Amino acid sequence: MRTVPTIAALALALTLGLVGCASAPATRETAETNATATSAPERDQSSEQNATIESFISATFDDRFEEGLQHASPGSPAERYVTHQQAVLTGMNANGDGYADPATDPTFTFEDGTVKVVEYDQSEYALTDFTFDEDGLVVSWVGKSGPVADVLWTAPWNGQTGGNTINLVSAYRANSGGLFVVLKVAANERTTSVFGYSATYSASDGITYTAETSSQPQEIANGSAGYVILAFPGAPFGGTVNLEGTSPDDYSTSWAASVPVK
Repeated sequence: MRTVPTIAALALALTLGLVGCASAPATRETAETNATATSAPERDQSSEQNATIESFISATFDDRFEEGLQHASPGSPAERYVTHQQAVLTGMNANGDGYADPATDPTFTFEDGTVKVVEYDQSEYALTDFTFDEDGLVVSWVGKSGPVADVLWTAPWNGQTGGNTINLVSAYRANSGGLFVVLKVAANERTTSVFGYSATYSASDGITYTAETSSQPQEIANGSAGYVILAFPGAPFGGTVNLEGTSPDDYSTSWAASVPVK
């Protein structure tokens, strides 16, 4: 699983060191073929799964998210993982905070269903125990922080406050231990400003965490929407993000929202 220690590192475009695959990967879209049933070779499931792992990881960690989704099982932790990474990069770029430092890119080696990850500081870990659905698409895996399903949000949320609509887009607990939350705020009645830098997180461990870093537009124009990306170091799932804002056109129209993350 991707390590994301700071907001600046969220938008890393990871360079991959890959080996070729011997079998076609499973995808959501059926590939056209001219082969007949009698001439088709016997399916090598292990080889196909290895190819799917490589295609999924290669595309996802190279920020080719739509391609990565083609190898992820619909509704699975794998799909949610790609959704989060895509939301972070989309939001960072929209907010003018997108940044990629090739010097920090990890390298990957694929062998027999295992992905060896070597970080820029030469630390190593592995992605193992990949599971697949009946169509051969990736469902889940185990990474440095354990099963990927355990470090991803599972419940959607949206609400209204101060003339704004707020949606929980995604949440992910990175290998660094930081909880990263992506929100989308739509200004429905007037221009709004979001105070992401002062957001807090009331966690399931009884501790309130303050956002270490945040990324958001300076203002969100009426009729438009913006991404708010928050990082809470060491925070567990099962808490509530407390976010405030106001309208630069009328500071008396302050608003607050409590967004459950679980």
